[in-house]
Amino acid sequence: MNWSRTILDGIVMCVVFNSLIGLFFYVFPQAYSRMFPKSIKQAAAPYVNMKDVKVLLCILTVIYLLMFLYMAVSAHSEGVSGFQNMFWTGYVEMMFVNAGDFFLLDVLGRIYVMDKGLIKGAEGHPDWKWSGWWKLAVPEHGLAWPLLFCPLTGLIVAGIGALLSWI
Repeated sequence: MNWSRTILDGIVMCVVFNSLIGLFFYVFPQAYSRMFPKSIKQAAAPYVNMKDVKVLLCILTVIYLLMFLYMAVSAHSEGVSGFQNMFWTGYVEMMFVNAGDFFLLDVLGRIYVMDKGLIKGAEGHPDWKWSGWWKLAVPEHGLAWPLLFCPLTGLIVAGIGALLSWI
């Protein structure tokens, strides 16, 4: 495993991922409300266009697939081989994305969205404050990502790496 390349790739993917998510938030702000705590979801529901939600899900799927591909190709090009090394490369790089998502979007971005009132129907909602927000953000980024999504990413990256080694 190439630690310096893994850390640098993780930082780059963190910046690119969070920048793209922030950019698309301005294009589809109401669609993002489907990812917020339940009470904010309910408050914003009358203003959500399901077509925008489907477009956003397609965009997110493409972003994740490109990230997986980049992780595997980057690691493979640096000589990382073997299922275990590829797995941990993907896992660690996705943990960087997780940390960036938590701090940049869920902590800082939440404050910006709360102050600007960008989600129709949820302006001034009490769950924008950290006391309501942490109930979703902490379990998601402290448990779901490290225990489910990052290992899944590692498996996907290791699988792509195995395919690349055959080529």
